[in-house]
Amino acid sequence: MSKETEEVLLKKAEDAQRVYDYLSSLLDIDMTLPLTFIADPETEKELKRNYLAENPFPNVIAFVLAKLRKKAVDKLYQPEKVLQTPVIAAVLSLCAEVASEIGELRGADLKGERIYTDIAYSGMQAIRLYMANYTGNKAFKKSRLHSAILVDNALNGSFYKYKTKDNRYISFHVYNQSEQRKLVEELKLNKPSEKFTLTSTGRDRKYLAKVISKLDSHELEERAFSCGAAACVLRTREEFEEGEVGKALKDMPLIRFTEEGNHKMELSKDLSRGPLSGIKVLDLTHIIAGPACSRILAEYGADVLMVRRGDYLHQEEAMLELDGWEGKNSIQLDLNKKEDLEKMKELIKEADIITYSYQNGCFDKFGLSLKEIREINPNIIYSNLMCFSDTAWKTRPGWAPLAEDITGLSIRNGSRENPVNLNGVPLDYMPGFVLALGTLMAIRDNLRDGKVQDVTTSLCRGAMLIHEATDFCAKNTAPSSKTSIQKESIPQAFKKSRTYVETKAIGRVGFPSPATYHTKYTHPEINMPFSDGNTDFKTK
Repeated sequence: MSKETEEVLLKKAEDAQRVYDYLSSLLDIDMTLPLTFIADPETEKELKRNYLAENPFPNVIAFVLAKLRKKAVDKLYQPEKVLQTPVIAAVLSLCAEVASEIGELRGADLKGERIYTDIAYSGMQAIRLYMANYTGNKAFKKSRLHSAILVDNALNGSFYKYKTKDNRYISFHVYNQSEQRKLVEELKLNKPSEKFTLTSTGRDRKYLAKVISKLDSHELEERAFSCGAAACVLRTREEFEEGEVGKALKDMPLIRFTEEGNHKMELSKDLSRGPLSGIKVLDLTHIIAGPACSRILAEYGADVLMVRRGDYLHQEEAMLELDGWEGKNSIQLDLNKKEDLEKMKELIKEADIITYSYQNGCFDKFGLSLKEIREINPNIIYSNLMCFSDTAWKTRPGWAPLAEDITGLSIRNGSRENPVNLNGVPLDYMPGFVLALGTLMAIRDNLRDGKVQDVTTSLCRGAMLIHEATDFCAKNTAPSSKTSIQKESIPQAFKKSRTYVETKAIGRVGFPSPATYHTKYTHPEINMPFSDGNTDFKTK
């Protein structure tokens, strides 16, 4: 491997140390176990092997995915103008530290144990969307392929920005048909929503460029939000933070804890699945960010039950959602049905934690507002994540690439005339990991002090963390002696880019391997299979 690759990984590791120092001070987290960041250039060979290998798509779509993978994996070994890998590495390391503290509170002996976090594998966590492989179920392959063709189109704001009449750039973020349909109808575009697909992208981009060039940017943004879709004018960081929403987010903590009561969880001594063994998580999340949080909880042994409207094989967002199912069971509930709504209320009573990422107020019409959930179960830890937190835009839909574009990350990563989104979807995964960290802290506080808390963060607050971390690391302050760096990997981990698990729903799935290795909890894969069509939590 080249000297340049080694230097890039070492620089990212040093920045991960700095971000770890920054966040542990910001969040007042004490180190439980020694932590080593690994900057091993030998990982490059394994990760780059996956451009075409273990690619689940057929024919031309396989090459589209291979192209995305190549670009994304190559960037793991290149310098970052805007720091995402060090932030992810630091957040996941802190998750491991707090999980360790939970284990100790429950009686685990951690003497002599350590935590290792690999830098390249940390970067890979932001591109998990592209990296999964699966065999077996042909119906799911067809469903996910159809989903990919619908998502990757000319209205995909991750890839395409359009210049407006007032010489600003705007991006559209409509990654499901219901929102895309609203936007297409609002703008009176020349064909139905479902006709904007991957195969028509070239023609559609030319058409959209012509339409958008005649419209004012801020008026177009308001029209999109008003009709129930999402679009944003690309802003610099300064422009965003000078606005009402940016000012409000700047005043918010990265993770907000709101104390709601006092009642300590009653848990068994069984830690066979990890420090969260026996803790029941009702997962009311979707797409990527929210499921990323509950996946981390599952990795540390939590019993996660995800509520879906339909089975795994028939999710419209199958392209985006597969990774978020890892480590969970699912139950199908239609809350319009009285018996299913009653079942949901039973599950809320039984759960220790709810993770939530739907649009603010989405469940209110079913009598499941946060206030009503607390009436059903006053002792529940409620962890939630949206795009804009509870600012003036709290009811607006939002997506990770929108958070990059509106907060100035895309312009900072490129320029005003050539904005460039970050690698993969870090503004989904990283805020999801931040919510997992906040949830772990709330579990720790409950076991220690009996606190019952709400935990809140958001995609845009996560974007601001990336700005803050990039600024902090630019000072080149020497990292503290809390953590260390080594160039060589360890024999136990970071050798395979995928961890394969058997699933009831779609056969054998290779999920991207974790970025952290905990010497006490050496086989997290035992927690990571998923199954569909369940009726309750596993833990009784």
